[in-house]
Amino acid sequence: MQQRTQHNSTDNDTLAAKHPLLTPYKMGNFNLSHRVVLAPLTRQRSFNNVPQPHAILYYSQRTSKGGLLITEATGVSDTARGYPNTPGIWTEEQVEAWKPTVDAVHAKGVSSFVKFGMLGGFRIMNHLLG
Repeated sequence: MQQRTQHNSTDNDTLAAKHPLLTPYKMGNFNLSHRVVLAPLTRQRSFNNVPQPHAILYYSQRTSKGGLLITEATGVSDTARGYPNTPGIWTEEQVEAWKPTVDAVHAKGVSSFVKFGMLGGFRIMNHLLG
């Protein structure tokens, strides 16, 4: 059985020196505790383009204090989205559905950004039409 050890700040400093991704970074007004970022992924799990409650768990599990999270592509209008079941932010229902997820990741000390998805001419029509 593996034994857990206590780490002190000296251990963290040594670890950061060996792994630059773990060093703090100032990005504009944001002070990040490390350089590991959750990049946007297309999940297609937002039925009728409304973020679902499971997004709270998904994003919360992928955060760490002082980190940066970028959401999946989020449609700005019904005609700008490129895939079905992706979250939107063009209706009040969608905005309200995002709030619990935003609150959950901010409670963990994470900065988060919405990636606006506007695919325009690149839209995949066979996905949108059925």
